[in-house]
Amino acid sequence: MADGPHTSTLHPYTSILLTGTTDTPATPALGVPQPGYLHATGSRAPSRASDVSSTTAFVEGSFESAPPSPVILQDQPLSAEPEQDCVEPCKDVADQNVTPGAADSPSKSRRQVEWLSPMPVSFFVRNRYEKRHYLSEMHGSAVQEIKEIPAMNKMRPRPDSVGRGWKPYVHPEGQLYFRWKNIYTNSYLYDSDQLQDIEEAADILEKELQVHRADLPENIEITIEIYVEGDGGKLACYYICDLDAEKVLWLVDCSIDYLVEEEHMPVYDEAHLLHAHGNFYWQHVQMFPHNRIFSKNRLIELRTILTYHLHDRATSRTSNAPYDADDLHRFVQVFGDIEIIGDCVSEYDMVKIARMKSLLCAEQLRHYHGTKWARLDANRSVHRDTSTKCGHSWWFNLLSFLFFFTPSVYIKRLDEMWLDMKINHQPWRKFISEIQEDWTASITPSAVILTANVGFLAIQSVDQGGTAYPDRTAGQIVSYISTILTIGNIIACTILARQHRPSSHLHADDALSYLVERAGTRWKAERLAIILSIPTAFFLWGLFTFSAAILWVCFHDTYIATRIPVLSVAVFSAILVMLVVMNGEWSPPQVVHSVPATMRQQFRKIPVRRWTEQTLKKLSRRMTGLARRTSSNPAALSPERDLEMGEVVR
Repeated sequence: MADGPHTSTLHPYTSILLTGTTDTPATPALGVPQPGYLHATGSRAPSRASDVSSTTAFVEGSFESAPPSPVILQDQPLSAEPEQDCVEPCKDVADQNVTPGAADSPSKSRRQVEWLSPMPVSFFVRNRYEKRHYLSEMHGSAVQEIKEIPAMNKMRPRPDSVGRGWKPYVHPEGQLYFRWKNIYTNSYLYDSDQLQDIEEAADILEKELQVHRADLPENIEITIEIYVEGDGGKLACYYICDLDAEKVLWLVDCSIDYLVEEEHMPVYDEAHLLHAHGNFYWQHVQMFPHNRIFSKNRLIELRTILTYHLHDRATSRTSNAPYDADDLHRFVQVFGDIEIIGDCVSEYDMVKIARMKSLLCAEQLRHYHGTKWARLDANRSVHRDTSTKCGHSWWFNLLSFLFFFTPSVYIKRLDEMWLDMKINHQPWRKFISEIQEDWTASITPSAVILTANVGFLAIQSVDQGGTAYPDRTAGQIVSYISTILTIGNIIACTILARQHRPSSHLHADDALSYLVERAGTRWKAERLAIILSIPTAFFLWGLFTFSAAILWVCFHDTYIATRIPVLSVAVFSAILVMLVVMNGEWSPPQVVHSVPATMRQQFRKIPVRRWTEQTLKKLSRRMTGLARRTSSNPAALSPERDLEMGEVVR
C-alpha cells in the first residue's frame, strides 16, 4: 500500500471544527517542575486522511480526520509474542544494557530524552502516515545503495531483534514497527540514534509506571514515540491501552480533547465517552495487528451489526447507517470470508476487523449512541429542534423568487445533509449525482434553444429583410436576451459539473472540505444554494424569453386569424404547465424536494391562483351537470343555457 493517505470510496458523515486551535492547556510532562513540555493540544502534527469515508469525519483547523484504527481482542492479554511476559509496571529497567545492534546510521552527539508527555492516539496515527522517510534524503547517509549481488546471495540479513530485544514486525500496509515486551513503537530502530532515544524513553516511562503501580490495570500495552522540540529537546510521548476494558489511559489528568479532539462535541455522559475509548483502542490494534486473538463469537457480532445497518439503510429514509446498501453488502461478504481458528486471526484480517470496529465506535460517538440525546434520524440535530423553519435573509428570498424557488429546494437539502457541522455523506453523494445529472441534461435543450434562436433571427421577416438597422424590434431584442441566457446556462453547467464530479465527493473528508469553505455559516449556505441554482435560472429564463420572442412574432402586426389559434394553444399550454406545477401537492408539505412542489406552495399564497382554481371547479361541475341533462334531453342545450355558462365564466 502506498505511504500516502488512503483513498476509499466508502464513508458517510463528516464533521468539522471551524476554529483552528484548542485553548485547553497542555498537560505538564511528568517530572518536569518548570515549563518546556510539549503542548499536547497545540503542537500536533496534521492528521492523516481517513481510510474509509466515515459517516462523520472531523477536522480541526487544517487537520484532516485521522484514520480509524480498530482494536479487537478477547478478555485475555494480547501479546505479539505469547511466550514472553509483559513488562510489569513496577520493574525498573533503567540500568539494563542498551545494545544498539545492527543500526543503519552512526551515532552522533545527541541530546538525551528528558521528559515524559501524554499524547492522544491520533498523534501517533498521524505521525505514522505524515512523518515519512524519502529516498532523496539518503544521499550522503551511511546507508549505501546495493549495486551488486554477491555470489550465493551472501548478504548480511537484518537482525531478528535490536537493542535490548526489540522485535520487528511488518504491518500489512508495509510499515515497519517494533515491540519489546508490551511496548510498541513506530520508530525506525535500525537507526542507532532512534534506538537510544526509544530505550531512554522506555526507561523513563517504566519508572513512572512503578510509581502508579497500584492504580494500573493488569493487562496493558504501551506505545511510545519521540517528539523533538524546536530547541532540540526530546519528549517521550506515550499512551497506554487497557486490554481488558478496551480503553486508553494516561498517567496524569488530561483534557477531554485527548479522546474527542476530532469530533468537537460536548460530553455529558461517561457511557458516551466509552465510544471514544473504543475508537482509539481499536486504532491501537490496527496499528499493531500481529499475533492478536479474536473469537468467532465477536466476529459474528460484528457481522450482525453490519447486517442491521444494511436493513436499516434499506428500510429507513433517515437511517444513521454509516454506509449505503451496496457498501454494506460488500462488508458483510468480506467479514463472512474471514476464518478464525482457535481465536487466532491473521494480521491482515485483524486490520480489517479493527478498522471497522473503530469506525463503528466513532459513529456511535457522533450520534450520542446510548444517551438521552441520541440522534435517531440522520437529518435531525442533537443540539436544537430542526423541525421548525429557519428564516432566510431578504436577498435570498428575492433571488429565490427570481430563480423559480430552486434555491429554497437546495437550502432544505443542505440543511438535512450539513448538520451539527457534520456532513451526512450518503445523502450528499446522492445529491451531487442528482445535480450533476440535471446540469448535464440541461445542456442539450439549451443547445436546442440556442439553435432555435439563431434560426429565429435568420427569418427574413424577423430580420427586417436582411437590412441592417440601428434599432431592433422587440422580438429581436428578446431573442438576443434568450441567446445570451442560454449560452450562460451552458457555461455555468460546464463549470459546475467539473467542480462537482462525483469522484471528487466520494469521501467524507472531501465533502467536509467542500462544505466548510462554502457553507460554514448561514449566509454562505444561502450563497451556495443560489450558485447551484444558477443553471436552472439561466435555462428557464432563456426558455421564457425565447417563448416571448415567438409570441411577439405571432401577435405583432398579424391578423385575428393568426392570433386566435396561437392564443388558444398558448393558454392551453399554460394551463397544462400549471397542472404540472400543482402536482407538487402530492409531496409531503414538511419535506419539499422538488421545484414544482415549492412553486405550488408559493403560488397557493397568491389570491388570483385560488380564485382561478375555484372558478375552474365551478365550471367543471356546471359542465358535468349540463352534459348529463343534454344526454337525457337534447332541448336542454338552449341559448339561455349558453348565456348562463357565460355568466359563470365571468
